[in-house]
Amino acid sequence: MTITLQFGIDVGGTFTDVVALDTSGRRHYLKTPSTPQDQSIGVLNGVLQMLNRLGSEPSHVQRLAHGTTVATNAFLERKGATTALLVTGGFRDVLHIGRQARPDLYDLRASRPAPLVPRRWRYEVHERSRHTGQIEQTVDADQIRTIVAELRAANVESLAICFLHSYINPENERIAAELVRALAPALPVSVSSQILPEFREFERMNTTVLNAYVQPVMARYIQRLVQRVEEADIATPLMVMQSTGGMMSAAAAAERSVHTLLSGPAGGVLAATHLAEQTGHLNCITADVGGTSFDVATIINGKPAMQTEGEVEGYPVKFPHIDIHTIGAGGGSIAWIDAGGALRVGPQSAGAEPGPVSYGNGGTEPTVTDAHAVLGHFGNDVLLAETLPLDVDQAQAAIHSMIAEPLGMTVEEAAAGILRVVNAGMARAIRLMTVERGLDPRNFVLVPFGGAGPLHSLDIARQLGIGKVLVPVAPGNFSAFGLLVAPIRYDSVRTYIAHGAAIDFGAMNGHLDALQTEIATQLQAEALNLDACRFVRQADLRYLGQSYELTVDLPDDALTPENWPRVEEGYHQAHERFYGFAKESDPVEVVNLRLTGLAEQSTVDMQELEETVDGSSIQPVDEARLFVDGAWVSAAVIERGALAVGQEIRGPAIIRESGSTAVLGSKNLSYVDAFGNLIIELSGDKA
Repeated sequence: MTITLQFGIDVGGTFTDVVALDTSGRRHYLKTPSTPQDQSIGVLNGVLQMLNRLGSEPSHVQRLAHGTTVATNAFLERKGATTALLVTGGFRDVLHIGRQARPDLYDLRASRPAPLVPRRWRYEVHERSRHTGQIEQTVDADQIRTIVAELRAANVESLAICFLHSYINPENERIAAELVRALAPALPVSVSSQILPEFREFERMNTTVLNAYVQPVMARYIQRLVQRVEEADIATPLMVMQSTGGMMSAAAAAERSVHTLLSGPAGGVLAATHLAEQTGHLNCITADVGGTSFDVATIINGKPAMQTEGEVEGYPVKFPHIDIHTIGAGGGSIAWIDAGGALRVGPQSAGAEPGPVSYGNGGTEPTVTDAHAVLGHFGNDVLLAETLPLDVDQAQAAIHSMIAEPLGMTVEEAAAGILRVVNAGMARAIRLMTVERGLDPRNFVLVPFGGAGPLHSLDIARQLGIGKVLVPVAPGNFSAFGLLVAPIRYDSVRTYIAHGAAIDFGAMNGHLDALQTEIATQLQAEALNLDACRFVRQADLRYLGQSYELTVDLPDDALTPENWPRVEEGYHQAHERFYGFAKESDPVEVVNLRLTGLAEQSTVDMQELEETVDGSSIQPVDEARLFVDGAWVSAAVIERGALAVGQEIRGPAIIRESGSTAVLGSKNLSYVDAFGNLIIELSGDKA
C-alpha cells in the first residue's frame, strides 16, 4: 500500500509547528525555528525535515494545510502596501470620522488609530446609487483614467473601491474595477461588494481597505510558498486557514487576505473543538501560549464562539471569525522594570531572532522562557523542540542583572515574579472572554496548548477557580493538528432589512438560494463533490430599534410564515444568553442573510486507547531540582510517551514531551484519560 501523508503547518512567532498524518492514522510531530524574514522558508524546511524523518518522498504528500500570520504581521507592523481608495463623492472622510463611540470614554487624550489610507490617496468619484440600489449616476470613466494615471505615477501598490450602497447594487463598483484593471493590470484591486457586501459604510470601507493593505504582501508570500512547494516536487495544492476556522484555497487567500488576519490562532481552536467532541468536555476555554502571544477562545456546547464583527488594533472589521482575544504574552515576552520600579512583562517580545537569552542566539533581555529555565521547569539538559539546548547560566545572569538586583530580590524570586506577572495578564484575558460576558470560568475545562501553554495553565486555573485542566497530546503542535480537522469553508452574506409584515419570504429564499449558488461555485472550483458538502443558513437579527445584531441559525428548508416564529424564538433565546434578558413582545428585524458552505476533508478520530495500567509504578527518566511554592524541591522527570492510560502522577513532577512541558506542584494530581490526554485536577489545590 502506498503511504500518503497529510501535513498541517502552523507558523508561530518562535517555532513553525508541523503535524503529519499518515495512511494508518498515526500522527508525527516536529518543530522547526520560524523564519520571520520569509515564513515560506520555515514552512518548507518543516515539511522536508518531516519527510526525511519518515523516509518518505514528496510524492507521498497528499494534503498541505497551512496557518499563517503573514497578513497579521504586515498589518500589526504597518508593513502593508501603499494603498489608495475610491469613494463616492462627499464620502472621502468616512475613514476619519468613523463612529461617534470614543476608544476610551473617560480618557480625554484617547485617539483613534490613523487611517491606513492617508487623505491625499482618497479620491471622490462622480457616481451615485440610492439606498434602493437604483443608480442615479454612472461612473465617470474619464475621471477614473485620470486617477489611475496619478496612482501609477506615484507607485501606489494597491487600490480599494467602496461606493455608497454598493452592497445593494454593485454595478458602479464593477465598472470602476474593470476600468482600473484594464488601465493598470498589475495593480491589485479590492472591491467592497466582493469583500463585504453588507450595509454600514464605515465598517465595510475599513474592511475593504484592510484587505487592500495586506493583500499584496499576502499574495507575494503565497506565490513564494507555492513556488517552493512546486520546486520540492510536491504536487498537492496548498490550502490556507482563514479566520472562520475553515480552509480556503491559496488563490482565495491571496485575493481575500483580510480573511486570514486570525489564521494563526484559529487552528488551535478547531483542534480544541475536535477534542471537545471526542472527549465530551463540551465547554472549554482554550489557552494558546506561543512565543509572542497568548490567545483565548471559548467553546460552548461543543462549538467555538463566533463573531461577525470586531476590532483589530482599534480598526473595525466585519467578516465571520472565531471570537479570539489576543494579548502580547508568550515565551518570548521580555521582562522589564518601568519608571516607577514595577516589574512588567511584555508586550515586547524577543521573537524567534534573537529569542530568549537561554537560546544562546544573542538575546540579552530576560524573557518568560528564561524564567522557566531558571526555576527548573524544563528539567536537566533539555533540548527545546528536540534540537535547541538551553543555557540556564546565561538566563540566570540576565535575570540577576536586569531584574533581581535592581529590585533587591534573589534570582529565583525574580523569575517567579516574572511568571506571576505574565500569568495575571493571561487570567485577565480569560476573564474578559468569560466573566465580562456572563460566563463562569468555573464551569469550563481549561485546555492549554502551544509550547508554553501547560507551563502556565495551573496558575491560571487557580486564579480563575477552574477545577480541571486538560493537556492534549502534543500541545506544542496542537494548532497545526487543527489544520487537519478543519473543513474547507466559504462564507457569503447579503443585506436584507425588514420586519413584521414587510418581511418577504420569497425574497429571502431567493437571496439565500443565490448565496448557495455562489458558494457552491467556489466549492466546485476546489474539485469538491457538492453531494458531500453541507450548507448552513443563518440570519442576523435584532429587536427593532437596536443597533447591533445576533446571528441565529435558519432551517434548511424554505422560510415560511409558519416556521418563522421558531427562528424568532431562537433569537429571543440567544439574546437572553448573551445579554441576560429577552423582549418577546418586541418586533424582530432581519438585517443580513448568511450562508456557509462546508466540505469535510477527512475524518481524524482520536482512538480510545486500551487500559494498560498493571499496577506498576511510573518510572521517572530523571530527577531534577524544581522551584515550587517558594522552595527548591526534588521532582521526578517523566516522559509523557511512557505514560499509560489510567496512570496517576502526583506532584512535584516535570512531564516532558516533544515540543512542550507540564509542571505539577506538590499538591497536584494528574492522570491519563482514554485518549491519552493529561487531566490535571485542581479541586483540592488552593492558590
